[in-house]
Amino acid sequence: MRFVRAKLFGFGKWVDKEFDFNANPLFIYGENESGKSTLHQFILFMLFGMQPKERKFYQPKMGSKLGGQLVIEDPKVGTYTIERFDDKYNGKAVCFTSSGDTYEETWLKERLQGMNLAIYEAIFSFSALDLNAIKQMREENLGDVLLSIGLTGSSNIYELEKQLDNRLGEMFKPYGKNPAINKQLQVVEHLGEELAAIQKEESTYRKKVLESLELEDALNKLKRQQANLTGEIRTITKKLTALPVLKEFQHLTKKQEQYETTYDFPASGIARLEKLHDTLRPLESELAVLKSNEENYRDNASQLENQRLAESTVETLKIQRRHKERYTVLKNTEENLYQRKVELTKKITNELTDLQLKIDVAELQDLSLPFYIEETWKQIKEDKEKLEQESISLETEKNGLMEEENYLQAKLGEIKTMLLPEEEVASLKRKLEKGKEQEQLERLYEASMNQQQSFAEDKKQRIKRANQLFLIGIILSILSTVLAFSMDVSLLYGAALFLFLLATGQYLFHKLHIKAMEKLIRSQPGLSNAQKLSDEEIYRMQSQLEAEDEKLRELKAVQSDIQKQQINILKWEEKERMYLEKVRRLTDQTEEQLMLYPFLEPINSSYWPDYFNRIKELLRLQNERDRLVKEIEEIRMDEKQIEEELITYLHQFGETSIGSLAEAFLFIEQTLDREVELEQRINQIHELINHTQEQKENMLKRIAVHQQELAELLQKAQVETEEEFYKLANYLKEKRELEAALEANKQQLDSIFPQHSWASIVKEELDPFSLEERAQALESLATTTETEIDEIQKKLTEVKMELKKLEGSDAYSSKLHQFEMEKEKLNQLAKDWAIASMQREMLAETKQRYQKKYLTKVVEETTTILHTITDGRYTNVFAPKEKGTFQVMSAEGLRFNVNELSQGTVNQLYVSLRLAISKVMTEKHQLPFILDDAFVHFDELRVERMISVLQEIATKQQVIMFTCKSDVRTACERENIPSVYV
Repeated sequence: MRFVRAKLFGFGKWVDKEFDFNANPLFIYGENESGKSTLHQFILFMLFGMQPKERKFYQPKMGSKLGGQLVIEDPKVGTYTIERFDDKYNGKAVCFTSSGDTYEETWLKERLQGMNLAIYEAIFSFSALDLNAIKQMREENLGDVLLSIGLTGSSNIYELEKQLDNRLGEMFKPYGKNPAINKQLQVVEHLGEELAAIQKEESTYRKKVLESLELEDALNKLKRQQANLTGEIRTITKKLTALPVLKEFQHLTKKQEQYETTYDFPASGIARLEKLHDTLRPLESELAVLKSNEENYRDNASQLENQRLAESTVETLKIQRRHKERYTVLKNTEENLYQRKVELTKKITNELTDLQLKIDVAELQDLSLPFYIEETWKQIKEDKEKLEQESISLETEKNGLMEEENYLQAKLGEIKTMLLPEEEVASLKRKLEKGKEQEQLERLYEASMNQQQSFAEDKKQRIKRANQLFLIGIILSILSTVLAFSMDVSLLYGAALFLFLLATGQYLFHKLHIKAMEKLIRSQPGLSNAQKLSDEEIYRMQSQLEAEDEKLRELKAVQSDIQKQQINILKWEEKERMYLEKVRRLTDQTEEQLMLYPFLEPINSSYWPDYFNRIKELLRLQNERDRLVKEIEEIRMDEKQIEEELITYLHQFGETSIGSLAEAFLFIEQTLDREVELEQRINQIHELINHTQEQKENMLKRIAVHQQELAELLQKAQVETEEEFYKLANYLKEKRELEAALEANKQQLDSIFPQHSWASIVKEELDPFSLEERAQALESLATTTETEIDEIQKKLTEVKMELKKLEGSDAYSSKLHQFEMEKEKLNQLAKDWAIASMQREMLAETKQRYQKKYLTKVVEETTTILHTITDGRYTNVFAPKEKGTFQVMSAEGLRFNVNELSQGTVNQLYVSLRLAISKVMTEKHQLPFILDDAFVHFDELRVERMISVLQEIATKQQVIMFTCKSDVRTACERENIPSVYV
C-alpha cells in the first residue's frame, strides 16, 4: 500500500492544498510552524478518523469546512480515494474505487487489516518527541509492541488481561476475607453448624407430623358426611316450601292435554287483516284522481306547441348569439390590454426617472445587454471590494513590519552596549584555565602520594608471592626429576625442565615489573608554586563568561530576527507591486465598460450589478408594451367584422329597423328567451304527464300487492272466509295463555330448585307429613356429627401447636435448602475462578509465544541498521531483560547501557529499533512509514548514512519524512532525492 496524493479542503492552516507522494523516499522540508505536523495529522485523520474534540482543534480559521481526500494505491483492490468531512457522517470515511464503487468505513478497516491509530503510531510513525522513549522501554514494553505485530487487535488483549487479573483478585485470595469465594466459604461453614444442631430434633418432629396427618384425614371424612346431611335437609325444606307451586304445576300439566291439536296460523293474523283493509281504501280513491289530472295536462301541452318557432330558425339565432359572447370577451380583453399598456408606459417612465440614466425610451428600445455582462459587472464589483480590503491589509502589515524592525534594531544596539571587550573576555578565560590546571595538578600530586604509599605495601606482598611461587616450582621440578629417574620416564624430565623454567620466568617477571612500577611512580610530576584561585573567584569568572555567552546568543538571535524581518519587508513590497497591478487591470476593465455603455458613467461601479437587473427589467417591460399595442390592434379588427356580419343577417330576417350591434343582440336575446320559456313550460307539462302515469302505475301495483297479501293470509290459516279466520284465532289465543301460565310456574320452580332438579320432584307423590318426619331424623344425625368434628379439631390444634414450637423461626427443611443453595453457589464460584485462571495462563502463554517469535528478528534488524548508521562503531544490540533497559556492544567488545550513551546515539538506537519493527511488520502489513523530525541529534555524516538506510527500505515500503533540518535537505540534494518545500 502506498499514498499517491492528498487534497486538503480544510485542515488547520491548510485550505484547498494538494500534495503528491509519488517520490519514494519523499522528504518534506519546512521551517517550524510551516504545517508539516498538521499534514502528518491529516494523513492519520484520513486513515483512522478523530474524535469531535480533536477535530475541533484542526478546524480552519478561514471558515472552510474541515476535511479532505487521500488517494491510496493498493495492490489488491487498485487505486481508491478516502474522503472524510467533519460535517458528514460524523467524520466517518467514504471510499471511492476507480471502478466507481462506494464503500463505508468498515471496508477501509478491512483494507487496513484491523490496524488502528495506536498500533500504526507504535510501528509505522514516530516524531522527535518519541526519541527518548527507549530509555524507559523495558522487556514487557517491547513485548507488547511485538505482540501487536503478531496479533491484530492487541489493545483488546491488554484490556482482557487486566480484566482477568481484577476478576481473579475479586473472586479469591488465600488469606483474604473480602473476595467472593472467601465470603461464601464462611457462609457455608456457618450454615453447616446450624444444620447439625437442628437434626437432633428431627425424630420428635416426624411423629407429630404423622399424627397430624391422621387427624386431618378423619376430620375431612366427618366434614364430607356433615355436608351430605346438610344438603339433604336443605332439599326437604325446599320441597315443603314449594309444595303449592308443585301442586299447581301438576294441575296445569293435566289441563294442557286438552289442547294437543296444533294449527298453522299467521303471526299477528287479526291485526294484519285489519291493516290490509285500512290500506286499500285510500289507494283506490287516489287512483281515480290521477286519471282525471292526466287528461287536463295533455290539452295544455297541445296549445303551447302551436306558439313555437321552427327549429332551424332557433338554431340560427343561437349561432348569432354566440357572437355576443365573443364580442364581449374581445371588448374586455381590449380594455384590459389598454389599461396594462398605460401602466407599463408610466412604470417605464418612472423607472427611468428613478435611475437617473442618460437614456430615453427610444434609446431603450435599441439597447441590448449580452448574457455575460452581469457576470462581468459582478466581477468588477468584487475585484474593487477585494482591492479595498487588500489596501487596508497592506497598510496595516506595513506599519507592523516597521514597528517590529525598529524594535529589533533598538534591542540590537542595547545588547551591543552590554557586551564586554574581547580582551577582557580572553583574559578571564586564561585565568580560569590556569586555575583549573593548578587544581588538576594538586589532585594528581595527591593521587601520586597515595599511589606510592599503596605500592610500598603491595611491593612486599608481590615479592613474597614471587618467592613462594619460585620455591614451589623448584620443588615440583626436583620431584619430577626424582620420579623420572626412579620410573625411567623421559617425559617427566621435560616436565621438570618446564616447571623450572616457569618458576624462574615468573620470578624474573615480578622483579622487572616491580622495578618498572618504582620508576613510573618516581617520575610523577611535583606540585608547582603557582597561585591557586579560590572557589569564589572561579565561580565569579564562570558567571561572567556564561553571562557573556548568553548575551552573544541573544545577539545572534536578534540578528537572525532582523534578517527574517527584512525578508518579510521584501515580501510586503512584492505584495504591494501585485496590488498595483490588480488596480491597473480593474481600471482598464471599468473604462472598457464605460465605452460600451456610456450611461453608466455617473454610477459607481459597485452598484453596476444592481443597475443591470433593473435595466434588464426595463427592457422586459418595453418588449411587453410593444406586444400589447399589437394585440389591441388585432382585437379591434375582429370586433368590426362581428358587427357587420350580425346586422346583415337580421336585415335578411326581416328586422330592417335594427341599426346598431346593441339592438341586434337585444332582439336575439328576447326572441331566444321567449322560445326557451315556451319549451320549459311544455317540458314541465310532459313531466307532469309522465309523473302522473308513473303514480297511476305505482298505485295499481300497490293495490295488487295488498290484495295478494290478503289472499296469502287466508291461505296460511287454511280457511276460505274471514269468519273462519277469526274463530281459529280465538282457539289459538286460549292455548297460548295456558302455555304462558306453565312457563311462569317453571320459572318459579327454577328459582327454588337449581339446575332444573324439580323435574324429577313433580313426578313424586308429595306428602307434607312424611317430609317433616324425614327432616327431623336428619337434623338429629347432623348434630351428632358436629360434636365429633369439634373434638377432632381440638386434638389437631394441640398437635399443630407442638409442631410449630419444634419448627421455630428457622425450620430444618428451610435451613437444609439454604445450605444446599449456598453450597451450589460456592461450587459455581470455584468453577468460574478455575475458568478465569486457565484463561489468564493461556493468555500469558500466547503473549510469550508471539514475543519469542518476533524478538529475534527485530533485534537482528536493529543491529544491522545501527551498525550502518554508526559506521561499525556498535556491533550488537541486546534487548532488555526483566527490569533492565537496552544495551549495545561497541567494536572493542564493551557493553554500554542505554543511559550511558550520548543523546545522539540514543536517538539513533531508537530510530534503528523503530525501522526494524516496521521492516518486520511489512511481512504482514504493507503500510507507508512516516517520520517527523527524527534526526534532531544526528550529525551530518550520520544523516547521510540514515538517508541511505531509508533509500534501501523505500525499495520495499513507502517512506515519508517531515524535517526542518537544512542538512537533511542538503544531503537529499547531493543524493538527487526529491524533496518538497512547504
